[in-house]
Amino acid sequence: MSVPTPKGYQQDAVNNALEIFRYAESQIQQATDADSRRTASAFNGCVLLEAPTGAGKTLMAGMIAEAFAAPDHHHNAKIVWFWFTPFANLVEQSKAAMKEHFTGLRVRDLANERVAYSSRSGDVFVTTWQSVAAKRADTRKLRKNGDTALALDDFIPALREAGFRIGVVVDEAHHGFTGATEAVKFYREVLAPEFTLLITATPDDADVRKFKQAAGIGELHRIAVSRQHAVDAGLIKGSVKAIAYLAADDQKPFTDIPATALAEAWQAHCAIKAGLAAIGATFTPLLLVQVGNKGPAGVSVIEDAKAKLLNLGVPEAAIASYTADEPNDDLATVAFDDSKEILLFKMAVALGFDAPRAFTVVSMRGAKDTDFGVQVVGRILRVHRQLQAKAADKTLPELLRFGYVFLAEPESQSGLISAGEKINVLQTELSEISPYALTVRVGGETQVQYSQDGQTSLLPNPYPPPAWKPAGGAPAATAPNPEAVVYGVPGTLPGFSWVPQAETAAIYQGKSNSATLTAPLPGAALFPLREGMPTRFKKEQLPLETDVVKCAGAYLKLSGDVLAAGLRKTVRITRKTVADIFGKDTESVDTVQAKLSHAELARRAQRVLFQAEYYNPRDLEDALLAALRLEYNDEQGIGLDEGELRRALNLILATYPNLVRDAVRACMARDKEILDTAPLPAQVEALPGAARSRLNIYGIMPPDLNEPERKFAELLDANASGNVLWWHRNPPRKPWSVRLIIPEGDGYYPDFVIGVKDRTRGGGILLVETKGGHLLDNPETREKARAEHKTYGPPVLLTQRDDGKFWIARYIPKENRVEPDQAFRVEHMGQY
Repeated sequence: MSVPTPKGYQQDAVNNALEIFRYAESQIQQATDADSRRTASAFNGCVLLEAPTGAGKTLMAGMIAEAFAAPDHHHNAKIVWFWFTPFANLVEQSKAAMKEHFTGLRVRDLANERVAYSSRSGDVFVTTWQSVAAKRADTRKLRKNGDTALALDDFIPALREAGFRIGVVVDEAHHGFTGATEAVKFYREVLAPEFTLLITATPDDADVRKFKQAAGIGELHRIAVSRQHAVDAGLIKGSVKAIAYLAADDQKPFTDIPATALAEAWQAHCAIKAGLAAIGATFTPLLLVQVGNKGPAGVSVIEDAKAKLLNLGVPEAAIASYTADEPNDDLATVAFDDSKEILLFKMAVALGFDAPRAFTVVSMRGAKDTDFGVQVVGRILRVHRQLQAKAADKTLPELLRFGYVFLAEPESQSGLISAGEKINVLQTELSEISPYALTVRVGGETQVQYSQDGQTSLLPNPYPPPAWKPAGGAPAATAPNPEAVVYGVPGTLPGFSWVPQAETAAIYQGKSNSATLTAPLPGAALFPLREGMPTRFKKEQLPLETDVVKCAGAYLKLSGDVLAAGLRKTVRITRKTVADIFGKDTESVDTVQAKLSHAELARRAQRVLFQAEYYNPRDLEDALLAALRLEYNDEQGIGLDEGELRRALNLILATYPNLVRDAVRACMARDKEILDTAPLPAQVEALPGAARSRLNIYGIMPPDLNEPERKFAELLDANASGNVLWWHRNPPRKPWSVRLIIPEGDGYYPDFVIGVKDRTRGGGILLVETKGGHLLDNPETREKARAEHKTYGPPVLLTQRDDGKFWIARYIPKENRVEPDQAFRVEHMGQY
């Protein structure tokens, strides 16, 4: 089959490139030395063709390669082309397209047809950079002589000796080329092409500059084709609509946005299918689904997406899939197989997959970058051949004039918008012949000289290509210093031993008190409990016979809102639509009913059930199911089956995560009892150098204090009002520790127990807990902020601000958060 009749803008771009190449060839033919020929190639031997996906870049490149190799033009080259595709899976696709459309090009096999004497102008070797310029065994075979073919390193010079020029065509050339040391080296030192044609849909000035330097090019001629030209010709769609979904923070975790995007995309796909049938089109549209990188535990991303589609009623036979890990279907077959209506794929496929029947894409992968947007848009921009005439004369129905992108990750919309802006920047532009490579005759010889000021020289003046250095490797690892600190343990001076801080802390926490110490630290001192200090405190505990599950069930608040939440099938979220990613002010917002993620609901419900140690989670789940069975079936007569009851419970627990905790808290507040702690140790052991404390009950500063705790202890010691009688560092989980019962964990042990003068509440004792700002609002801190000791009252929760001052933090019920509320004053401790 011959090449399709080119559109006007395509022929203009082809003619422009040929004009530049032919001028360079005329200079090369006239030149009598190698430096002059290299100068001609450096300034008029490299063309970058920029055009949106679907505008016919490959067609134009093939036309240029074919016409320039034809023998019927005086300034055409006798040339062999090396055509590089960005991905290995595109090699065969490119070969097939060339064989079908370009009779003047002869596709050759690089593996076994590297023979110079049988070559002819227009031969094309289609390959990838990785195949010829990577450090791999199969690559090394191409670079070695075989029984029937020359090594590439010998084949290229042999072609030149036979009178051929070397041409290179690179699809998406500047992406990944400049960072590939072996590829740059192969291009510059082995290929050293006289002519280079680059084709790209995503031009980037920084990438182009890097390519020029890496390839040693003097001037890169940029020929651009605008999006509008391709639209007017009926080759690409007029625009793309982008639909994103946004859920509120409290709804997002259990909202199945991917399922919602798939449902709306399938609905759009079915409408497009009906629209095509209405105008007599005989092909079936294709819905592309770009899966993410991670699916639910134990399920592949492909299987997860497929299950969602099957739930929508999509026939399994209509679903194809392809990833590097699971290449289930052949992509070239899927592109034209009308029985396949959906293709599940990953990112790498999006870069190279070409299917003109694709109208719709669902992206479950979040990415804000522009290149991501260009690649996604490029999959659905092409217009199928059956529709091109109607697209060109503007008679296509509006539904069929657009591509549609449904975004499960809303942040991806910014990448699509910037992609639209980037594609729009391309305006049709032709290039002129470079004036810097001048043909001159010196001493009867023709030279091509490099000149930026238009002045020639009587001496040879070849173009000096820019220097290129291979990408450097990682810095060499520094050899370890045998005398360096290991795990934070400093070196020790001769005659001295170092005591780890953990051991010092253990002394105060009771692990090494005077009553139990079996191996006293060398030189340790004993610090006895000061006279007049308390010897016991009060702790809370639940009686062993307390049935927390039964008790919590009695306090469970199953209000009308809670029960209604359990029956909810969808959640209302925001849908943001950009009606034209290439236009302006086209954004609209509405709401849509989104599907619920039952898997995420189940995970969140399990976390609620397993958050405390006072009950068996399975027993609690059974009790909650029984309560819902009573409410829904017996009281309201709804008649939910066991699966529906369990889904209702999951939804309730995920929506109201504090429901069980509040019930358990109420139960504990009713049943917890007060007991005396064990007696405080009569003395503690510490190193003689331990810091002293004026008001600590042992007279020392406990070594296990963190920075905020130490600052608070110093604040107590420094207060001269006499309001503080004594203070004690309350260690966790000791027989003599003050403990509060809370719904989570094995108890709450406030940091400080403080004797306060004239305090009537709590028998003159105040409990204080300190928290860093980064820990202020988390579930554990929220529980501590709501806790109340039956004897001592609620502990004061303190946080230290950047200025070093302490503030009291309080729980805000309506917002379910903890935040600083007022400044702390030692003088006011009697009233806290």
